[in-house]
Amino acid sequence: MKTDRNISDTTLDIRFEYSGEQKSVTLSQLEEGARTFLEIYGNAQFCGKEFADIIQQGNGQSKWENLLAATGFEGYPKDFFKTVLSAIAGGEGQTLALNGVTLPHILLVAFLEQVIPGHGYVSVRSTEQLISLTNHNIPETDRDDIQKVIEKYPVRLSRHTIRQMMVSRDVAYQYLPFVEELDNIGHTNTWIGQFHDGLLEQMYQNRVIFLLNMSCPVYCRFCFRKHKDSRNEKNPTPKAVMKAVDHVRSSPSIKEIVITGGDPFLNRKNMEAAIDGLKEVDHVQTLRLATRSIAYYPDLFLEKEAEYLKYIKQKSLELNRIGKRIEVATHFIHPDEVSPESLDIISDLVKHGIAVYIQTPFLSDCNDTGPELVRLFSLLRGAGAELHYIYIPCSPIHGNSIYWKPLSDGIDIALHLRAHLSDRVIPRICTATPIGKMDWFSSGWAVEKVADQDYFVWIRTPYTPEYFKAFAPLANSLTNIRVNAEGTIDIQYMAKIGNDDYLVGNRPEKTAPVNPEALPEEVARLRTALTETDQTAGSVVDTGVDGISRLHETRVNIHPRAGEAEFAYIAKDPRITDVRVTGEALDHLYEIQRIAQRLASIPHVNALRVCSMKLATDPRAFTRARINFLGEVNALSVVTPLRLEIETWFVLVSDLTPDHTVITRRLNSKGITIYANVPLLGGVNDNDTRIHDLAYTLRSTGIEFHHLYVAGLPVQISWNAAHPIDSYDVVDIATKVRREGSGREIPRYIIATPLGEVDYGLTSTMIRKGDAVDVELRCYDETYYTSLAPEFQFPEGTAISETGHPVVPMPGLIKTNDFVVS
Repeated sequence: MKTDRNISDTTLDIRFEYSGEQKSVTLSQLEEGARTFLEIYGNAQFCGKEFADIIQQGNGQSKWENLLAATGFEGYPKDFFKTVLSAIAGGEGQTLALNGVTLPHILLVAFLEQVIPGHGYVSVRSTEQLISLTNHNIPETDRDDIQKVIEKYPVRLSRHTIRQMMVSRDVAYQYLPFVEELDNIGHTNTWIGQFHDGLLEQMYQNRVIFLLNMSCPVYCRFCFRKHKDSRNEKNPTPKAVMKAVDHVRSSPSIKEIVITGGDPFLNRKNMEAAIDGLKEVDHVQTLRLATRSIAYYPDLFLEKEAEYLKYIKQKSLELNRIGKRIEVATHFIHPDEVSPESLDIISDLVKHGIAVYIQTPFLSDCNDTGPELVRLFSLLRGAGAELHYIYIPCSPIHGNSIYWKPLSDGIDIALHLRAHLSDRVIPRICTATPIGKMDWFSSGWAVEKVADQDYFVWIRTPYTPEYFKAFAPLANSLTNIRVNAEGTIDIQYMAKIGNDDYLVGNRPEKTAPVNPEALPEEVARLRTALTETDQTAGSVVDTGVDGISRLHETRVNIHPRAGEAEFAYIAKDPRITDVRVTGEALDHLYEIQRIAQRLASIPHVNALRVCSMKLATDPRAFTRARINFLGEVNALSVVTPLRLEIETWFVLVSDLTPDHTVITRRLNSKGITIYANVPLLGGVNDNDTRIHDLAYTLRSTGIEFHHLYVAGLPVQISWNAAHPIDSYDVVDIATKVRREGSGREIPRYIIATPLGEVDYGLTSTMIRKGDAVDVELRCYDETYYTSLAPEFQFPEGTAISETGHPVVPMPGLIKTNDFVVS
């Protein structure tokens, strides 16, 4: 490295252009911060492959020297920082490139931590204070209006978020007030529950919400509780919390409680009262603690030696001892929000058996194109998070219109995610209607536009008037609903449809006969087939390596005895994030450990998935020694994680025993996720009650219900040829599971094909041929496959649709009407 010609001047003075604030920082502080960041986080996971290739591998000092050289500042670190910090201070730090090298946002935040250190949060009362805190450029002509916005919709920011906002427009977009918030397009509120009593809200029979605290450390501009009337509402007392606990105690149908606010973690007394009170209610199974502070105020959990995290983990242990559990729900919108601190919190919770699941509102001009969601979900998945929902559209309330997108845009994002994201990270595409959530093209759809109202459509929901009678006489009070011929409720929803092809009308009556009941010995043979035959092993392209199957852009199958040829194939393609090992996991523990050690040197792989039918048929085979061994293999971490997941298969609820609960909890306590796939089999489990019962029991056991395979697996092709699945029944199943179950027990409804998996109705189109069905794979095209194998040719029998997507026959699936969804 050249001698630093600026070394005698060791202090940098930075003046922020719009705030006028002056900051001073020493060069040694900045360099030490840069070296530390680059040593730990200077890799493709956090900074992108292109930047990681520039700084190369090595310690922090060598990476720092390589960065200075690549940006044209070799030997001139002070000039480098002057250039970077002047750009940020001038409001130009959103995308900063030096000599063709784009500096990652997360690195710029690390620089700002030296310039603007500190924790905590600030309530903003005036435009002037906002500018002073954020260096945000607010034109003089807008300042009066921005002041009105601040007075109507309160503004609060954390120091952590302010630093992120200065270098990411996509973070600032979520938290900075804007003039358009004064528009009164939309509803005042979109969600207060059908039953409301004090801090308790209820929209579903089996779960309620506790609002423990009305404020947050940071206020999202798109929140449906954004109005000052909500933000300034008086907080409930522990006595009020106990009144809500008494309501739950007298309502045995309530199994889950969502503890939220505002942010409930800001009110420790109420949090303690709720957890300790609900712990004593026998029929309560799950407490879901909702907070966005993991993303925008991680200090809340990490301050005081992570005291709050220790509290949650202790309460989780207490609940586990009596057969209950804690889960944590949080929101992430854009990858620029993901910080090492956030990932540290997530991985710490998951390693202690506490599931963390992510919900993502779909925001126009922020996370609405696909690639940013792929990166966001991949980062979170490595730390151990589960991806739960994408909400479309953003809440249609006053002041939110700039965030709205047509429904069809949100639905179509599923096409990109299915093609380019691991199946284990694909969230459900969901709309929260005024009477409850629905999942697109399985438990609900858009029927038609509301007459003479441009901004409203009729949405078919899975709910019925009878469903609400137990806790709220809905049908007698709402004027924006109607009961359709199926008996479910259509509701008017404020949104534009976008693509009118997604207005699909009403579902006709079912005409297909019911399959005869399978005999017990037939069911036993089907279970044996699941045990002996890998159901998802087919390669969509020729990999050129005998020991590896390419299941998807992101996913490969390998044998336990995989060698260097297989690892070389994986290493050369950074799109591969998931490696699935075939065979019974308990028979190959040594090989699994060897594979994990080898994959640790391939940083783009963040998930090792092993298969075990013994977990389904003989859970006690998972002894403590074996569980401890697998726990050592599981590498949940902030940097270059390699999480371990176990796949198993079930058919009926009777397959599950109390032993499954015991073993699942032991595995969860090691941070290991167990997920179940279920094949839909005619005459065996192809009705709504059996799948709902199975979904409920899997949830109670602690096993994630991953895929309900509608058709296409080897076991289905052989069995369902004589016992076909009627597509009509799939919608009935999805309707009942959504209406009567927890949102956390809903599977993805999947069709397996030789060219890859697709979502029933969402990323596929069924084409009726008599009663038989062809399936168009709307998320794939020829370029997708040739990117995996340049010599790829479609297999014989594949047709190509007018839009360029493959169309394949689907044996064992029938369609008895022309309705798009079923």
